[in-house]
Amino acid sequence: MNKHLGTPAAPWNSISEQMLAAVAIKIELPPSMHALLAERKAAIEKHLERDGSPLKGKVRVFYQQGSVAIGATIRAKFRFEGFDIDIIVELVTPGLTPWQALELLYEAMRGEPGSRYYDMTERQTRCVTVHYADGMHLDLSPSELINEFDPRQSFIYHSKPEEPRSSDHKVLTNSFGFADEYNTTCPVDLSFQQEYARRALIADHGLVVMQKDADSLPVPEHSTVVGGKSAVTVAQMLIKRNRNIRWSKRKGRTPASAIIAALSLEVAGPGRTIGQNLRVVAQHILDRLLWAKSVGELIHVENPRCPGDVFTDRWPANQTAQDTMIADMRLFLDQLAVLLDDTRSLRDRRDTLKAMFGEDVGQTVVDDLERDIGEAIRSGRHGFGALGGIAVSPTIARAKSSVKPSTFYGTRWRRS
Repeated sequence: MNKHLGTPAAPWNSISEQMLAAVAIKIELPPSMHALLAERKAAIEKHLERDGSPLKGKVRVFYQQGSVAIGATIRAKFRFEGFDIDIIVELVTPGLTPWQALELLYEAMRGEPGSRYYDMTERQTRCVTVHYADGMHLDLSPSELINEFDPRQSFIYHSKPEEPRSSDHKVLTNSFGFADEYNTTCPVDLSFQQEYARRALIADHGLVVMQKDADSLPVPEHSTVVGGKSAVTVAQMLIKRNRNIRWSKRKGRTPASAIIAALSLEVAGPGRTIGQNLRVVAQHILDRLLWAKSVGELIHVENPRCPGDVFTDRWPANQTAQDTMIADMRLFLDQLAVLLDDTRSLRDRRDTLKAMFGEDVGQTVVDDLERDIGEAIRSGRHGFGALGGIAVSPTIARAKSSVKPSTFYGTRWRRS
């Protein structure tokens, strides 16, 4: 379980911290979409294991990987405002080539003409993607277990259709192990976690629970269920959002989320606010990039649970890509200094927030904050916080004090 600490770490009386939390809540996977994810994931399993499926009886386990497994999922692509969910499909099919494994999953997922998934399924280099009309994407990666005594160390498959089959290869991975490492060691401050959970639940006005199928396939519980997120994870989500905006119009591959998650974990510490975590993590990312550049290398980040599982295997491709990220991190830190300066005007911080995290999200957050401040002033529920911000008292009861630790769920085990 996460390391839970009792030290308060949420100065919600700071306008800057309230703004950062509000952005994170608006970009994260909300409770209603989380319920929908569970329903869709269960439906996909049933579809892949249906009578007549090429994969019937050939799947050992399905489990989440990536951001959803550590509670850091955000809207995946700035232009589509969708969510990208990664799922491992562990196969019991020895001897398949990378091409064969991906084609097998593609055909099983697509189904016959007229299938609900027939026109929603796309073959990728390392996965098969199911596209939904509301913007959610489920990426299914076939894998093979390497060692029965070291679960879930596996190979996933790399096979780009337009390249010769001689370039196909297997890639070492243990995303399950990294998720467990993150969820076990990332510090969680209970006071921050509970207040964040309360705010996230209030923000999700469109809660539509679809859990009749989800109970048979538990996914990592949403932050409103387990008691919120750690400030480290919230900071990571915001850096990823900034990355999505910066790279949305650039050519080439985007820095992998696993890189940001691993580097965040390297400097994770208790008792910090969102803003403090942003400063520490962004500076660490910049320092690692600058060190690699200084020795004429590209940054190298590995899975701490699985040496050889390289998170930087496809990005950066060259020094130019690395230099671009260096410039982005420098700009991010400069903008963060403005945002966290509570002596700055709300207009200055609004403009900075919009530049960092997007025009629409930034404006909405500031509009909501100005409305709350106006109401607080009219009702007398305000005061000046230690950092110079206006403190607005919560009007809704706090979340339950009983908090379950954030752990990695989401597997359904099958005997081969």
